Amino acid sequence: MGAVRVVALVFAILVVVSPPQHGRSMQALTFLTREGCVNTPEMQNNLDDALRKLGWQMNYNIIDIGKLPKTDIRTGYPTPTLLWKDHDIFGMPAPEPPYPEPT
Repeated sequence: MGAVRVVALVFAILVVVSPPQHGRSMQALTFLTREGCVNTPEMQNNLDDALRKLGWQMNYNIIDIGKLPKTDIRTGYPTPTLLWKDHDIFGMPAPEPPYPEPT
């Protein structure tokens, strides 16, 4: 199964409980990245393709975790990470302090 299909499938399953309506804002979706993350372009392209295929807007949040305060829980996630309503779409538990330094 292609990466776009995997992202679309996982994302579609997660939003069954509260699906966005066609054309509705995707502000509950957050894409975490950091400067120099080599996997970000491919993951973001896959996400954009999946959202297009689902007919949803691509107005999600993009956050550079390197610009967040070190106390922000999102700095503990690896990059790239996709959060839906502050939960990792692949089921990774929320990080607990102390948060690891990005590698």
